[in-house]
Amino acid sequence: MTVGENIRRIRQERHLTQRQLGEIVGASEAYIRAYESGRRNPKPASLEKIAEALAVNPEVLANSDFDGIKAIHRLFQIFRQYDGSLFEYQDKDGNDMVGISFGTLSLMQSWLERYEKYMDEVEKCNEIKNVKKRGEALLKAEANFNVWMDIYPESEAWQDRLKIQKAHDDVMDKMGLNIKN
Repeated sequence: MTVGENIRRIRQERHLTQRQLGEIVGASEAYIRAYESGRRNPKPASLEKIAEALAVNPEVLANSDFDGIKAIHRLFQIFRQYDGSLFEYQDKDGNDMVGISFGTLSLMQSWLERYEKYMDEVEKCNEIKNVKKRGEALLKAEANFNVWMDIYPESEAWQDRLKIQKAHDDVMDKMGLNIKN
């Protein structure tokens, strides 16, 4: 998704009009419309204001528009910095897959926990007999998971994990093992 598409998606999730978002961030409705349509890209300061108004991490908006090559290079950076390793496995249908493990990225634990909760919700939704109600429940479960990702780390009791990760990063810095960009 582009930056504008994410602004629109999250604005609509918050039940805000373009005018309301514009008033909150000190921009006109026309500017918000231009951002959402991709005709204009918000400057970093404006992007920060929009993220704050939408109660999301600015990364959700700023780094949302990338292709497969950029995505793989971001994974490479994380792989290097957080002791990554690759492994092969078979999924539940017997398809060969490749997984990535980040040995020192302790912040991933909350993602796994929330993902497992989401998958439990999906299982419960799939038990609903009424097709319309099942579809609505699945959409709601997915929307809740997306909101959790959009507002992370504010969505978690994350301070302890963040302290642990910072302590690890400090040690790695002192040892000269953290690759900084």
